[in-house]
Amino acid sequence: LVVLYGLTRGDWLRGFLAALTLAMAILPEELPVVLTVFLALGAWRMSRKHVLTRHMPAIEMLGAATALCVDKTGTLTLNRMSVARLSAHGETYDFSKKPVSAVPEVFHELAEFAMLASQPDPFDPMDRAIRTLSDEVLRGTEHLHASWKVEREYPLAKSLLAISEVWSSPDNSQFVIAAKGAPEAIADLCHLPESLKAQVIHGVAEMAADGLRVLGVAKARFSSSRLPDQQHDFDFEFLGLVALADPVRPRVPGAIRECQTAGIRVIMITGDYPGTALSIAHQIGLPSEAGAITGPEVAAMDQVRLRDRVKQASVFARAVPEQKLQRSKIPRRS
Repeated sequence: LVVLYGLTRGDWLRGFLAALTLAMAILPEELPVVLTVFLALGAWRMSRKHVLTRHMPAIEMLGAATALCVDKTGTLTLNRMSVARLSAHGETYDFSKKPVSAVPEVFHELAEFAMLASQPDPFDPMDRAIRTLSDEVLRGTEHLHASWKVEREYPLAKSLLAISEVWSSPDNSQFVIAAKGAPEAIADLCHLPESLKAQVIHGVAEMAADGLRVLGVAKARFSSSRLPDQQHDFDFEFLGLVALADPVRPRVPGAIRECQTAGIRVIMITGDYPGTALSIAHQIGLPSEAGAITGPEVAAMDQVRLRDRVKQASVFARAVPEQKLQRSKIPRRS
């Protein structure tokens, strides 16, 4: 416009002012177009690196992150569980060394009540693994109960990490109760003496050291027509332990190293047994020298002590959902 105006009218100053006016008039209309194009190009470039975001500030916040808190099951592991070991009456059956078809009778009741303590139509990988194994182990035996029906479920609670399923059979006036959950919770339900409880914890520690997720299983019978309000009102009998394997995702160790190289500290927060969490941490390269902090320990700490311990430990076990969201209310130190 400057050149045309100057050549045709001979007034270069007015030509320059006319061009400047036009440029200033056009610029506001161009901004949305330019901004949209550049944001689209940026989103396309990030998508090629498998990054999707709805809000651009999320990328800025991610770039400023110094700590990453993650769950274990389904995040660090594949969440494809399979029963690896059974332990009952002082004996252990390892499925990595022996076939499913050769499971001795001594483990049948454990498999039966582990299945009864699971959902009849399971969607949880843990319940599916237990039911799949029990169907194979108990096929053709009297331990399968297709005609039984669930009368009530006692769900998992923060105060008791165990669930119980109450079953009724057509030919029996008694209710049959199957419970499974954290071994220490099941041992508490069964009111085991300290000597037996120590044996159970020792067995759990051995399995957890191999990265296995360990559940305790118990059974009870109840003849009254009115079911109690809590699980502790049943007279449970301890049956044994079920250990499940959940492989680590192949790309996780490399991702942990990348985070550490970028200055991001990775923290595992899981509801699993401390020994299991520490074994998985060792497999993926998380620092485990400070040990694992458990949910009950977190509940017993004041905010100052918790803040100091969080700076040291990278593994939190037996955590309940509320604790995963907990944060310090103490102002930062100067």
